[in-house]
Amino acid sequence: MKPPIDWRARLEACGFEGAELVPATYGAHVLWSWREPLAAEAALLEHLDQQPEDKDSLKMLISILQESGRAREVVPLRRHLHERRCHEWRIPESEREAVIAYLEAAETGSTPPERMADAHVAALFDVYAPSFDDSLRGFLAYRAPERLMDAVRTVLGGRRELDVLDLGCGTGLAGPLLRPFARRLEGIDLSKGMLDKARERGVYDTLRAGEITAELAASTASHDLIVAVDVLVYFGALEPLFQQAARRLAPGGLFAFTVEKGTEPGYRLQPTARYVHHLDYLRRCASAAYLHPVLEREDTLRKQGGQPVTGHVVVLSKSETS
Repeated sequence: MKPPIDWRARLEACGFEGAELVPATYGAHVLWSWREPLAAEAALLEHLDQQPEDKDSLKMLISILQESGRAREVVPLRRHLHERRCHEWRIPESEREAVIAYLEAAETGSTPPERMADAHVAALFDVYAPSFDDSLRGFLAYRAPERLMDAVRTVLGGRRELDVLDLGCGTGLAGPLLRPFARRLEGIDLSKGMLDKARERGVYDTLRAGEITAELAASTASHDLIVAVDVLVYFGALEPLFQQAARRLAPGGLFAFTVEKGTEPGYRLQPTARYVHHLDYLRRCASAAYLHPVLEREDTLRKQGGQPVTGHVVVLSKSETS
């Protein structure tokens, strides 16, 4: 694509000395900050002609085009970025369209799929596993496990020696909090990298790789407590998971989870690529699975962009007579 204007000449015209020596990417940042989008675009196109896989420059070009009202031109660039991500994460060719559709829905607000694709979940968290705990606890001030366990502890009272299942256990951050209540503690996660980290904690009796809904459906085990900490944000539709969790609960058993709070009916996929859920929708899913709310709280679960993220902390119970 040919640059539309001479961006260096535009820099000089705006009073920037030595424009002929300025790298194109730096020139683009300066010009965009001066509200010169066409000149900034020209600088980026010059740079991308030499380094077409520079993701940061592609993202900046997308932002410029969006702000300039040129949404149609964004589509192929965004798709190129998503395809590049799939390649870097080694997502199988057969799974890439589903991943791209999910990412595009998050960015554009188009109709989302019912959940994140398994291959996307596994690849995403395999990549993040080495730095996951530090990032969550530090930069994101992640406290969802503590918030959920406060709720579970309130409901359990003095009950101990439970069969506990940690759905989407990740690196096992909830494991040390669950262990005092557990006779047996199991964890399931799609990411083998995350499971390796969870295994290092030495608190789980069993850890296995798998998709949690499918694992619940295939299981014949019975559990007193099933938890899902910061897991349902990767599911939109929750009916299948609730049904399978209810099947695997012992009479009187508890299903406890966190979600991010939605203010519109049902569920929505956010630009963060995480779903939010309305409390009324959670109640409908629970009722359909013959689960009964025993505790519902709103609380801050983490931060995003420095701002608190409000979520629902919910504990459901299966009837003693089930």
